Amino acid sequence: MNNSIYEVINNDYCIGCGGCAYASNNFSIGFDLFGMYKASFKNNELTKETDLADKYCPFSDKTMNEDQISNIIFKDVENKDINIGRYIENFVGYVQEEPFRSKGSSGGYGKWILNELLQKDEVDYVVQIKQGSEIEKLFDYEIFKKGDDVLSGSRSAYYPVTLNGVLDFVLNNKGRYVITALPCFAKVLRNIALNDEIIGSRIKHIIGIVCGHLKSKAFAELMAWQMGVKPENLRIFEFRDKIKNLAAIQKGVYAIDKQGNKTQVVSSKTLYGGNWGHGLFKYKACDYCDDVFGETADVSVGDAWLNEYINDSGGNNVLVIRNQRIFDLTIEAVKQGRLNLIPISVDEIVLSQAGGLRNRREGLLVRLERKKAQRQWTPKKRYFPISKIEPERKRLYIRREKASLLSHKLFKKAKLIDDLHFFLKKMKNKTGKLDMPSLKYRIENKLYLAWQHYKKLIKKVLNG
Repeated sequence: MNNSIYEVINNDYCIGCGGCAYASNNFSIGFDLFGMYKASFKNNELTKETDLADKYCPFSDKTMNEDQISNIIFKDVENKDINIGRYIENFVGYVQEEPFRSKGSSGGYGKWILNELLQKDEVDYVVQIKQGSEIEKLFDYEIFKKGDDVLSGSRSAYYPVTLNGVLDFVLNNKGRYVITALPCFAKVLRNIALNDEIIGSRIKHIIGIVCGHLKSKAFAELMAWQMGVKPENLRIFEFRDKIKNLAAIQKGVYAIDKQGNKTQVVSSKTLYGGNWGHGLFKYKACDYCDDVFGETADVSVGDAWLNEYINDSGGNNVLVIRNQRIFDLTIEAVKQGRLNLIPISVDEIVLSQAGGLRNRREGLLVRLERKKAQRQWTPKKRYFPISKIEPERKRLYIRREKASLLSHKLFKKAKLIDDLHFFLKKMKNKTGKLDMPSLKYRIENKLYLAWQHYKKLIKKVLNG
């Protein structure tokens, strides 16, 4: 079969973006048994529409990759880095004018730029995630226009969403749009825009979100269940409330049940599942993605996980700006004192997301090699030069992937038997191994650190 989108779906690499369903009625998008949006298809018939779906799907071999898209969209942007893609300038900081920082994620730039584009008549519609109006969906994309409160959109939504309805709305409603998107969603939007004249003329900007990975519904359900709200009674979940005097990484979370009762706000770090490195409830596709910084977005907005900013409870953003108009609006606001931003080096930008990049480069290579050895199909990925990966590190990446896949099954069973402790006991046994390197690794690490210390002492003596 010439269409690799069927391989994507049959081998569970679908991210549920909805690009295929926009292209062809042969595809539909819905929640699977584990609470993830996935595509399904009626038949394997090859048509012009399924060929388009193949070009749109972010994990298809027939789609343009991030580099190819950037070479078209950002052809005039000269700066390029293998980790973050093309860029005009990178910044760190926060929004000075309130209430964007206090009501937004991290430094508030994401909400600020959406509002700025709307207020300056650069766009007619803002498309962003908001708490869902339907019981079975805690979050969903919503359309905002001038006069609407852009700040009412969600701060962060570690929850499955789809572009399926968004694309239909854009097609059927004239106007200029700005859309917030994960890296894989930005990729599908660009590929559609480059093939579909109407969509291409209407999407003016894409605001990218620096991404660790996408979660299933179960992530919110697990966190809420630990706070006393069972999955079937969960109505609202907040992932990014801010807790005064605590480090920004201590993300405040709370749940509201269907009766309107609200739990206390606690740090996600106090709940099992709050360790992002464990990768609980991760889409399989996320382990086969190589874009952390949303390389096809006009600007990518992330958390400033850097030592000098991480303890600021107000939060700070890192920004990678690729679009000249976004850059001009940002610089103008900095000069006006509305944004508190300073330029930052590529090395610092990379350091802010070091863990995610290791997993999407080193870890990706390990997983691809393992699938190849098992003669299993995988999406075609870009090449990145990787130095030697230690055997212990390779085993860690494999254990992480297995733990992630297992978490979906165990949580589904925990809900069926109404027993949270069943899940916690089984999963803690698995993730405990992710937190504890082998004895050999610990010995080697201590010897390495001792050698580095010894070399510093020798250098100090030689330099007087």
